[in-house]
Amino acid sequence: MPTILTIPWLWTRQPRPQTAVLFASRFDGAGPRTGIRLLTGGVWLWLAVLRAPGALGAAVCACPLAGRYYTVSLWRDEASLRAFAHARAHRDAVRGLTGRAPFGGVLVATPADPRHRPRWRETLRWLATVEPGPYQFIDRAAEVHGGVLR
Repeated sequence: MPTILTIPWLWTRQPRPQTAVLFASRFDGAGPRTGIRLLTGGVWLWLAVLRAPGALGAAVCACPLAGRYYTVSLWRDEASLRAFAHARAHRDAVRGLTGRAPFGGVLVATPADPRHRPRWRETLRWLATVEPGPYQFIDRAAEVHGGVLR
């Protein structure tokens, strides 16, 4: 998978709770033009995540030539994740990303250990096992390969 941009994992300054929610997404666009839009919009969205209440950390991996974009973020709880998803910053970013081209995507969350940052290899393998569609919350961390979510 040739990438043009990988923004490494950054932790926020928020205190880490005993448990957390790992959220990952994959968006598939239609070619390089859509991929570039995903890349630029994704960076703005990543910055918004890092400023959001309840966000513990985030990373981005963009493959604009393939029209594919991945995110992974860690949240204090599902309520924080859902609050961000309904916030104006998220709505505006998603509207800008999806305004011109159809997207297929995977949006999924699962319980996680807030002491460990997720690794791209395991995150991509996990996303590959989930069917595209609306947001899902998987309450079975054992399904994740590679021990990311111990």
